[in-house]
Amino acid sequence: MKGKTEKIILFSGVLLIVVLLFLIVWNAGIFGISKSRVEQDARENQKIDSSWQLSQATNENMCAMLFYDEATNNCVYSIYLKRDGFSFGYFFRDGGINPYIQDSVHGIVYEDRGIALLSLNEDQVSRIVVDNTMEEKTIDVNPQEPFVVVLPVNCGEITMYDAQGNVVTLYDTYM
Repeated sequence: MKGKTEKIILFSGVLLIVVLLFLIVWNAGIFGISKSRVEQDARENQKIDSSWQLSQATNENMCAMLFYDEATNNCVYSIYLKRDGFSFGYFFRDGGINPYIQDSVHGIVYEDRGIALLSLNEDQVSRIVVDNTMEEKTIDVNPQEPFVVVLPVNCGEITMYDAQGNVVTLYDTYM
């Protein structure tokens, strides 16, 4: 009976250590930040005021966020990407202040992960047309509000229009 009790105690101790190690690694973000915690992580790490609004778009590879003040005079963006291999969440990739986001629409291409379109929408974009020659997809946007759109990297040609039907320039960057 004594040997069985010792084995149970030993097994319980080893199990407790394994669970504690897993929790430490998980909380350290080694496996990535879960989709539900990405906004919180960005606000904490980039010191973004809790009163700022958020426009966000996410797909299986990327989470793009645009934080902005009530007057839409100031903004900060954050991009999180999923890594290849053993990961369960998103990892911070890029962020900060970008004048193109404030003045027009900025498209950022991240390797093979996707394209993030971010804007405070000074140009009053009302629709984004994505044409990959096989089909055309239209994404409606509120021309009075900032927006974030995430597209696959091989989505095709991207054309944006304002409320009057004029083409809006896309400024892009490759990361």
